[in-house]
Amino acid sequence: METRKVALANRPNTWSISRRSLMNQCPRAWILKYGFAKRQGGFNQHLRNISDWSSAWRLMQRALRGVIIDRLTAHHRGNRWKEEDLAGKIRNRIIGALFRQKSVLEIIETRTGKASELRSQTSTRRVDRLVEIACYRFHAALQSHPIKDILDGRITRWYLFSRLEKTKLQNYDLHISPDLVWFSGFTCHVLRFAVQDVARLGEDKRLENFAMVEWARNQIGLPANPERYMVENLYWNGGKWKIWKEKCTHRHVEDAIKMIYSDMKAMRELHYKLGLSCDLSQIPLAKNKLTCRSCGHRDTCPGGENLYLAKLEQSALEMSKASGKFR
Repeated sequence: METRKVALANRPNTWSISRRSLMNQCPRAWILKYGFAKRQGGFNQHLRNISDWSSAWRLMQRALRGVIIDRLTAHHRGNRWKEEDLAGKIRNRIIGALFRQKSVLEIIETRTGKASELRSQTSTRRVDRLVEIACYRFHAALQSHPIKDILDGRITRWYLFSRLEKTKLQNYDLHISPDLVWFSGFTCHVLRFAVQDVARLGEDKRLENFAMVEWARNQIGLPANPERYMVENLYWNGGKWKIWKEKCTHRHVEDAIKMIYSDMKAMRELHYKLGLSCDLSQIPLAKNKLTCRSCGHRDTCPGGENLYLAKLEQSALEMSKASGKFR
């Protein structure tokens, strides 16, 4: 009975775009990252650290987003921005992140007794090229709307926000804040930087963006009426920065909230499917083998080497359990 109470206490109660994306890409990776999150220390913390592992390419994208935010912050505070330090700032972010992840690879290799497949994605020889790419994209971003209009003084009422901010929705903590908010006349714009994205957003992605308006409606000084919002993404695709934007409506916000409730229900069901015995064999694998290439659990997951074969084996195991032949 006591064990059951612990399981219920640890059920997921936080929603964010990144969590939702991971659950859709690979339920097993989601469980390994968030299913044990409230059990502190020891091997569970190792699982969390391994789940947070990122390829050098992804670290470059994070570094790029970080320096864009830094540039806007410096402008907002009236601080001088040293352009000659740009490459150094990006390089330090990437190398620092790679260094922090070094211990993760050591843990994986201790467990498996062999070199990790992930080492090919952490070579510092790639850093110079990644810095060049990030610098190019940074300068292109400064010429893109709305950043250029902010730096040139054409947008005067604007604010930066942290994605770590929480919004309460019943018992759930939502991380749905935008990166940037500004006003143009009667319209309030909310925007997120998507450092890399597809040209056409699916319906789920659209609703994820409209969830930002639910956050905004709970902020002092921002409009309560969803009809006053323009929802935007600034994203890199096809060699240039592009803007996706759409006027918000009451229906958009309602549908976004319904999606969040549906996601939380799916997350709880997935968490309970793990069971008190923490049976990972019951948790679905990744939908696409590309997801496995940059996953920290690649060396220890059945799908890391051959996703197709691993899915067949998992299906056979589930059928055997369901028929009662498995002991």
